[in-house]
Amino acid sequence: MLALALLVTIGFAQKKDRTSAYNYYRNGKYDKAQEYIEKTITHESTMNEAKTWAFRGDIYLQIALTDKPEYKSLSDNPLQIAFDSYKKALSLPDAKDLMPNIMTNMNVIAENYYNKGVVSYESGDYNASMTSFLKVADVKSEIGVVDTVALKNAVAAADLAKQPAEALKINQRLLDLKYSSASVYSSMANAYMATGDTSSAIAITAKGREIYPMDLGLLLSETNIFLFTGKAKEALNNLNVALEKDPTNTSILYALGTQYNELNNDAEAEKAYKKALEIKPDYFDAIYNLGALYVNQAAGLMAQANSIPPDKVKEYEAKKAEAFVSLDKALPYLERAHQMDPGDRNTMVTLKEIYARKSMLDKVKEIDAKLR
Repeated sequence: MLALALLVTIGFAQKKDRTSAYNYYRNGKYDKAQEYIEKTITHESTMNEAKTWAFRGDIYLQIALTDKPEYKSLSDNPLQIAFDSYKKALSLPDAKDLMPNIMTNMNVIAENYYNKGVVSYESGDYNASMTSFLKVADVKSEIGVVDTVALKNAVAAADLAKQPAEALKINQRLLDLKYSSASVYSSMANAYMATGDTSSAIAITAKGREIYPMDLGLLLSETNIFLFTGKAKEALNNLNVALEKDPTNTSILYALGTQYNELNNDAEAEKAYKKALEIKPDYFDAIYNLGALYVNQAAGLMAQANSIPPDKVKEYEAKKAEAFVSLDKALPYLERAHQMDPGDRNTMVTLKEIYARKSMLDKVKEIDAKLR
């Protein structure tokens, strides 16, 4: 009887502690509320009651939300503890009457994690941002809500954090949730490429293009894979399709130019670069590449000239003149590129070569001084 009386007394004391915790919470004294609620979560008489864990969630949520430093310092991670407490409450059979309050507060937790994710993203802490957005999705999932926006934000943060493995996991989670978009497949392809898994990148892109054959972003993702793996013809076909969809896209035009270069089709390369410059006159890469194309043409013509027998002077001079026409074409583009980026050594070296061939010795000295 004495033992039974002791058990009843101890059990009553734990329930009294829970009541005290709740009263302190109602009065905004979160330090005392925390002190008393922590006594109840390990005792048999209260640890298996949803009310205990719901009260604990309420207390830690307020610790997370308060502006008072003396309460803010009570926990390093109050939002997580609040979430874990509500999650525990929901797992217990007597949680039914507490559901409305728990559901409301779970949404408050998710909103706070979302705000943390935005703040971290804007400050450049992409790892923290990714973690916060994932927390949003986890909290919403616990109350039966699928938050694809939070997961997509987590992918964007993972990409910027250079965490391709995490980006793959999150995108796969989206697919498992039956959320499908072309951007998911593009993101997965990019992540596989970042991990060096080109075969998986090709496979996921092909799968995505079966579902979204007209999506430009996915088409360009596949094109980038072709470019990386040296499949110039496949890349060229894709780029021409992409250009039909977006004819003023200078990046596509520039990529077309580089691929035609790879295939030794100077005429089409020249056309692509010039079209890009019509749309974007200050496109440095297109300016430099067009100048370099003419330089390479000149080098090829000079090689042909040098192969002509010494007794065929007229033929030699004619071929040499052709080479100089190409150098004259190259010069204004490369000089413009140099004006745009005076520190670019590749441009200066190429300019020096032209100046030397054209016996522009003052210009050679000027470039030499810059190269030192």
